[in-house]
Parts: sequence; C-alpha cells; structure tokens
Amino acid sequence: MRLLHLSCVAPPQLGGTGRVAFEIVKRLVAQGEDATLIAPQPKAAFTEPDAPFVKRLPAFPRWGNAAALQGLQPYLAEADVIHLHYPFYGTAEQVAQYCLWHRKPLVMTFHMDAKSSGILGLTFALYRIFAQPAVLRACKKIFVSSFDYADASSVASFKAAHPDRFVELPLGVDHERFVPGEGDRARFGIPAEAKVVGFAGAMDHAHRFKGVLELLAAVRSLPAQTHVLLVGEGDRRRLYEAKAKELGIAERCHFAGHVPQDDLPSAYRSMDVFAFPSTNGAEAFGLVAAEAMACGVPVVASDLPGVRTVVRNGETGLLVPPKDVNALRSALAKLLEDDPLRREYGIAAHRLAAERFDWNRHVDGLMEAYREVTGVG
Repeated sequence: MRLLHLSCVAPPQLGGTGRVAFEIVKRLVAQGEDATLIAPQPKAAFTEPDAPFVKRLPAFPRWGNAAALQGLQPYLAEADVIHLHYPFYGTAEQVAQYCLWHRKPLVMTFHMDAKSSGILGLTFALYRIFAQPAVLRACKKIFVSSFDYADASSVASFKAAHPDRFVELPLGVDHERFVPGEGDRARFGIPAEAKVVGFAGAMDHAHRFKGVLELLAAVRSLPAQTHVLLVGEGDRRRLYEAKAKELGIAERCHFAGHVPQDDLPSAYRSMDVFAFPSTNGAEAFGLVAAEAMACGVPVVASDLPGVRTVVRNGETGLLVPPKDVNALRSALAKLLEDDPLRREYGIAAHRLAAERFDWNRHVDGLMEAYREVTGVG
C-alpha cells in the first residue's frame, strides 16, 4: 500500500504538526509500508539532512506555514491513500479537489484550529466558513487526538453530522526512550539543589500561544531556588530572554535552545515539574507534556480542551485556567514544595503515559482505517 502524508512542516523545522507526521511515517516505513512524507522546501538550508522518507517540494505562493505545493500531482496519482495533516492552507484545497475528481481515498489528521487576532484571525475565520467544509467533506476518515478537542473546535458541527468519519487516536510517545531516570542538570548550568520548572516548545511567532510570558511572570514570585529550564528555539527567544532579564530572573532561566530528540529525555528528567501554560485553543493535545509524563515528571497545564485529556487534574498534575498567572504560580509552588505529592503524581504520570500514549497503537489505528477506506482486507 502506497501511503502519502502531506504536512506544512517537517523536522527539523519547528512545529508539532510536522513532528507528529514524521513520527507516524517513520513507523510506517519501519513496518515495511511504502510511506512518504511531503513538505514544502525550506526557505533556508538545513544543517542536517532529511530522513530518506521525507520529500521536499517547491511551494508558491506561501505565507508563513501556508503554502501551495508545486509538482504534487504525480505523487497523488501514485498513492493508494493520501493522508493530509491539517491545517495545511494552500495545499489542502487542491488535494481535496484532486481526490474528489479522481476518487482517491483521502484521510486527515485534524491537528488544531489556527488562532490569531486582527486581520489574520479574521482570515482564519473566513477560511473556516467558506473553504474548510469542502476539505472536510472530501475526507473518508478524520483522526483527532481527542473527541474533547474536536467537540470544542471548528469541526464540531461536521463531527455531529458525520460521527462515523471521526476516529479518536491519541498521539504517542516513544517508550523506549522516554522513561524515568537521572537527568543532567550540569549540562544546562542548573545547580543540583535547585527546584526546576521545565518547558519545551517552539519559540517562534506562530507558537506565541505556548504561554512562555505567563510562565516567566509566574516564576518571578517563586522562591529564589526555583530555576526554569526552557527547551526550544525560534524568533521570539530573544524576546523571552529580555523579559526574564526585565523580571529579574535571568540568572534562574536556562534557555537551552534546540535539544536533539535523543537528548530530550535527559532534559525532561532534569525537571521537577513540567509547565504547559498554553493560552488558547490553538493547543490541542500536548505531546511534550505526554513525553514529560512518560519520564515520570508531573505537569501543570492549562485547562484547555484536549490538553485536559493528557493531564489528569489531581492525579498526574494540576490544571489551571489559561492566562491566569497567579493560578499557574500557585500550582507550581504546590508541587515544588510538596515532595511526596510530586513523587505520587510523577509515578501516576508515567503509568498513564505508558497506558494511553503509544505511537505503535496510533499507527495500528491508522492502518486499520487505511484498509477500511481502500477495501483492502
């Protein structure tokens, strides 16, 4: 079976959508499937080569992560199943039209609703009214990381009308790598005796909803022995570093930049508590939160649809209202000050991650759907 995945980004580019698509295709290939991930050519050259299963195509026009892929049709023609990682504005529309005209099975992973303010926010809203319904109608199956998020998103009405098309498939964790163990605080310049709040996420303009400013504001009033390990890179990193300096906590904030995937477990294990303070519904799941949990680290997260299916309040961590700096500070302080409670939550977090978030189960669910839409037994 020839499987074609389409994503607006692919590693090493920033973005959870691309990372999820990459993890899925990597495992499909490992199982012997003929799977390819297509993404736009980068605007600047990468320092590391793409994986063999990643193909880059020129894109024009393009706006941010929106891009119209050029030369896509031969790949669509050869595929048995086309899997769209959405949103992918500029390409999703042409793919949906092609699949309808040529009777090609199209499936979609609905990752999240794009959110913004001003003119861009209005553009997203108009797109969801006039263009998105046609893309959804072209899909035989629509995968969501949780029904909780889907029911609070722009696809809610379509799901209510076509429940048989929707499949809940939680995202996964590589449980061979993300396991409890010793961290390496010295590598990040963190004192051994410090209490450490962790964060991991893209620090670019497209991911400003990650809540880094709220996290820094919350940490300002935590005890002086509280340090913050921030993993991630992007065009807003300097802004965050400047804010930490303005708040007088720069010496306690350790910006690690890009950390390779193989080194991420060590970073998580260096944390006492993981913070996931996303501010709005552009956050749909929380893959990094699930990875931290797999490493035995409890999580303080925003109480958002989808995210609350990853972090169980009062069991694997604490949920707080989005953008509520005081609530975020109080929740972090509670876990940092109560060692037995933090250990209890950490053990439960590892157990839940192992039971619920597994890439192999996710890929098994996809293969079942692929067979259904193609009629292959």
